[in-house]
Amino acid sequence: MTRIRTLFPLLALATAGCDLASGATQSSAPQNVARPEYLATAVGRVDSESEARQLVASADGVIRKLHVQRGQRVEVGQLLLSVDCSPRDAAAMARSAEADRLHAAADTVLAGARGQEIEAALQNVKGAEAVRADAADRLSQAQLLVDDGFISRRELAARENALTSADAALQAAQAKASLVIAGPRQSERREALSAARAAKGEARAANALASQCDLRSPIAGEVLQIFRREGEFSGASQGTALIAVGDMANLIVRAEINERDAALVNAGQAADIWIEGQDRRWSGRVGTLAQVMGRRSARSLDPTDRFDRDVREAFITFDGPLPPALVGLRVMVGVRR
Repeated sequence: MTRIRTLFPLLALATAGCDLASGATQSSAPQNVARPEYLATAVGRVDSESEARQLVASADGVIRKLHVQRGQRVEVGQLLLSVDCSPRDAAAMARSAEADRLHAAADTVLAGARGQEIEAALQNVKGAEAVRADAADRLSQAQLLVDDGFISRRELAARENALTSADAALQAAQAKASLVIAGPRQSERREALSAARAAKGEARAANALASQCDLRSPIAGEVLQIFRREGEFSGASQGTALIAVGDMANLIVRAEINERDAALVNAGQAADIWIEGQDRRWSGRVGTLAQVMGRRSARSLDPTDRFDRDVREAFITFDGPLPPALVGLRVMVGVRR
């Protein structure tokens, strides 16, 4: 009996302690916040409005120089990195030099002879005429003296050959002077121009190959990530991404609407965006929707979420402040009714 009486006060104290603990728990527990019912929920990823680009080099080779740093602002066409392509650079220089040479030659042909060249050609004709006249006089003298025996038949033949040679030299000088005065023929002009154009085209092709060794930004934005550094292989033939560039000024969410809800979502509908495991919501609005279904690329933390369903991509724009999120961060999207 004494033992039973002793237990009653202990039970009373224990009961009172439980009541106090229960009251403290109830008073400190947060109130349930009412969440709106959503027409559709989807998994998405934060992306830049202009879509982040993972850039690949066009030429295999060792990365010679990085021209930018992560976080740096870049403009369209700005040089990001250079791949070492020494053979291509040398070939481009050689082709350019040959194109310049043939272009100069074509200009010379098209311009025709200079005044000094014409004058020189005419002087050559006069010189050839003088030589021919002298050879004719020497032959005439020989013909008069050969009968009297003062000049041998052999000397007479030599003077006849000299006159023949002088005639040939005069004709050659006259023909050359005619060509110099007349200028190049139309076929020669076309040939010179064709050679110059062909060389110019080859130089452009060589320069285009050499320019593939430079990686330039296709958009204005920010360098988000650098995947490879100087001295590493570019991996162009394997499609290895070297630099990621995106415009972080405006963020969007690429949400993947499940196929069962695809027809329920329309442009202009309000939406909430949140990070799984957090209570805070950011407001947004459905912008544009893909016109074709695709395969899923993002997945929630729900183990029952099926990954083999087709989805319709929706682009969600933010109405207010942007979340403290990075490009590629997985978020949840709820489209309001």
